[in-house]
Amino acid sequence: MAKNILGCVGLLSLLALIATPASAQLARVQLGKSARTIPRECRLVVPATIEPQIDTEALLKEAGCKGAGEMLTEFSYTMDFTQRTVDKKGNAKTESATYEVFIPTLKSGTHASGILVETVKNGVPVSQSKLDDERRKAGERLEKEEARIDRTQVSTNQPKTEVKGMTPIGMYSRTSVTHSDHVQLAFTIGSLLTTCELTFLRRETIDGRPGLVFKFSPRAGASFREGEGYLAQLTGEMVIDAQDHIVSKLTGWLNGVDHTAAPAVYEDMTRLKDGTWLPHLTRVNAGTYPTLSEKVNWDWSSTFSNFVRFTTEVKDVKVDAPPPD
Repeated sequence: MAKNILGCVGLLSLLALIATPASAQLARVQLGKSARTIPRECRLVVPATIEPQIDTEALLKEAGCKGAGEMLTEFSYTMDFTQRTVDKKGNAKTESATYEVFIPTLKSGTHASGILVETVKNGVPVSQSKLDDERRKAGERLEKEEARIDRTQVSTNQPKTEVKGMTPIGMYSRTSVTHSDHVQLAFTIGSLLTTCELTFLRRETIDGRPGLVFKFSPRAGASFREGEGYLAQLTGEMVIDAQDHIVSKLTGWLNGVDHTAAPAVYEDMTRLKDGTWLPHLTRVNAGTYPTLSEKVNWDWSSTFSNFVRFTTEVKDVKVDAPPPD
């Protein structure tokens, strides 16, 4: 039986990556949109001070809220997914696929499945004739999914006054492995921000932007959600963008592992031209580090690119290839 690799993007929007047999799609996408533009837990959060002293506690809260958005519901994009497994004899097998991902237009309080068009499988491009056919089918599915969403009844109990607080400017990713509705392994920046302690290391320019580099370690007495117990064994470095106060990069190793080795978990964000932060690369190496989980024994990664924001008013549904970088 295949196990599910589920990913949550933001606090309320879902991105699901499903591990399936080699003959099927390696990934599936699910997204949701809440009724709130500002999460309830962010209504009292205020900007943190970083000059001349860094208010670390306030910065942790702000960074958590800055990445609690639902922006991926507004974009189509390309996703590269790779999965590496090792059998009992030590033989490694790597599978990969590249998808064009199209998201139905969502209204508040609804969820939907993204439409995936596979363009490359294990390094081999899909034939043009098959790709054209799959894009045509994707357009039909997209139209049906949006019709279903339009028929969905949602609560109209919306706040009548403007809600103040810390407005999200991006989305953190969350990936988890589930089986029979139980989470066996999960990784998300959001959980680390609420369960770790930060020690400031240095200021550093990263990808042309000023960053604050911290060492993170588990906070004494912290409680972890299902599938996140291994976080109590995790230390590493976290980079918070000094201007936008959102985590831009996180690298974590198990205690005792040399930091020149491959990390156990890794997250890298990208900033779009309009200032929106979205996930770029997420990696979990549960195969390389078996102590992450007793039941999950593979490595996986997902890379996001070619983000294209779409409008909410679409008269004719048509799926075309995304523009090149």
